[in-house]
Amino acid sequence: MSDILANFKRDGFCVAKGLLDDDEVRKVNDGLLGVVRAQLRHLGIIENPVDLFKALKMLHSADIDRYKRVVSALWRHESVFSLSIHPSIVGFMRKEFGWSDYFVPGGQVALIMSDELRIPNGYFGLIPHQDFPSVQGSLDGVVVWIPLTDVDASNFPMEVIPGSHAKGLLPMIDRGAFTWEVPDTAYREADFRPVCVKKGDVVFMSMFTVHRSSTHGLPGSFRLAVSTRLDNANEATFIDRAYPTAYQRSVHRQQYYEGFPEQQQVDRIFKQ
Repeated sequence: MSDILANFKRDGFCVAKGLLDDDEVRKVNDGLLGVVRAQLRHLGIIENPVDLFKALKMLHSADIDRYKRVVSALWRHESVFSLSIHPSIVGFMRKEFGWSDYFVPGGQVALIMSDELRIPNGYFGLIPHQDFPSVQGSLDGVVVWIPLTDVDASNFPMEVIPGSHAKGLLPMIDRGAFTWEVPDTAYREADFRPVCVKKGDVVFMSMFTVHRSSTHGLPGSFRLAVSTRLDNANEATFIDRAYPTAYQRSVHRQQYYEGFPEQQQVDRIFKQ
């Protein structure tokens, strides 16, 4: 067993320092910046910000409903998906954890934290929880958490309880659309530790590790991360259960915009 895997089994998480090159992280930031810039141009805003945080603030200020739709779509951007299964990440799992085959159960997420980008009555960090109920895959499944900004204790870090994974699945409180919460009777506030990381680092965490988002950030702070989940295709109970996942694929067949597309809009795409 490698030292990294031994530490992971003890703590329920590990940080692979500098696993990704700066250019690889920059590609994702640039891709998401391009998406937000396109929205600003669509709204007639001629300023062309070169900073993703500034672009998000401009969209948030101009049209918060559109902002919500855009940020909820960012996880589907090609750059996010490509980074989440980057060869360096998959290679790390193969080398250090001994995985030879894996499933991607779904659930890529783009995680934005900033006081200036709060959504009224909306998401602002995750309460203490475990990820296993939202995946239900292999028992040794891993959350891959990739910071796209530097994250320290004053910039909304993810906070974990080392060793909490060893208790398995804890009792939980159903919080509806947000998540299931681990009740405060299962931990002490002092148990949480911030995970401070740099761009290029990657956090690997057990599905059973109790974690949450810190809601503490200095004025002007902006934390952006993406995450995914990986299941070990060779874990015995996963094989026995025929590779389940809590993520369900469905198709929204009712049209979002009535009367769309019109013929002239189709013509603009296909007529030469």
